[in-house]
Amino acid sequence: MKKPKPKPTIEEFIMTCTPLLKIPELEEKMRERVRGIVKELLNFKPNKDPAKNLKQFIRKDENFLGVLLALTNLSQEKFLRILTAQRFAAKDYNPEWGAARVYKKIKENGDFAETIAHLFLEGRNSQLLVEQVADFYLDQLSLPENWPDVIRDENVVGNVVRKKLTGEYTDQKGAYIEKLIKHFLDGMGGKYGVTHAHGQVALVGKEIDHVIPSLEDAYVMVMVSYMETTSSGQTTRANEQLAMYQKIIGDNVRYAPQERVFVNIVDGAGWLARRSDLKKMLAGCHYCLNMKTIDQLEAIITKHVPAKFFKNPPSMETEG
Repeated sequence: MKKPKPKPTIEEFIMTCTPLLKIPELEEKMRERVRGIVKELLNFKPNKDPAKNLKQFIRKDENFLGVLLALTNLSQEKFLRILTAQRFAAKDYNPEWGAARVYKKIKENGDFAETIAHLFLEGRNSQLLVEQVADFYLDQLSLPENWPDVIRDENVVGNVVRKKLTGEYTDQKGAYIEKLIKHFLDGMGGKYGVTHAHGQVALVGKEIDHVIPSLEDAYVMVMVSYMETTSSGQTTRANEQLAMYQKIIGDNVRYAPQERVFVNIVDGAGWLARRSDLKKMLAGCHYCLNMKTIDQLEAIITKHVPAKFFKNPPSMETEG
């Protein structure tokens, strides 16, 4: 069997990274998604009454509320905070509603839909919000007067829809990468008869993305993180995974010659932009791979998983 390659230096690792991964299947799926929403927008028949027009618009399609938010440059998260402030003004102090609940209420409750429409139309002049929400956010909560014309410009609205779908695109890309790694491990199962699992590993006290061969016999533990944007959560993740790595090292020392290993699969422009966190991710594991070097996972598994867990044990093969 081939020997695993040693962990690269930070400079070597960066040279093999992919800042913005292109997945043809996903790209085509998102193009179709954009075309479908744009087509629905172009078919929308406006009403002369501004409030009724907007009410009708947001009730027509779940995606249309997101389009409005994109037109106002207001994030969904901030919009939900504004709704919470509105409910506080009405002395409703219950927990914040999620996006799915808000749209369900818009669809089922005409009065609520009209209230949302007035929020967009009135913006900073809304009597419901003026005492509850900072002007900075209220100034954003206002649509361009010609919004019905804007949504009929195919080029403009296409960009608006793409902006609205950015979060969904990022989530879908993460799901595709997980699917790719699972497919790789399923292939290992077909070739060698070795199993893999996902879930809580007692040794590290955390949920692990991929464990080989099982949660009870966790010899190879793989964590995956592809990020195209940055966040403070990257530092938290790097620190948490370093702590997990240290627990594994301690367990290996205690039960030598056993050698369980921790593998980080890290990639994306978000990690490249936060080099200090990327260095921690590289340091806090036995092996660090990315989308271009993921095939090295086979050599890692065949080296570190005991032969008894393979139905078809890998034959000895020199590296080359």
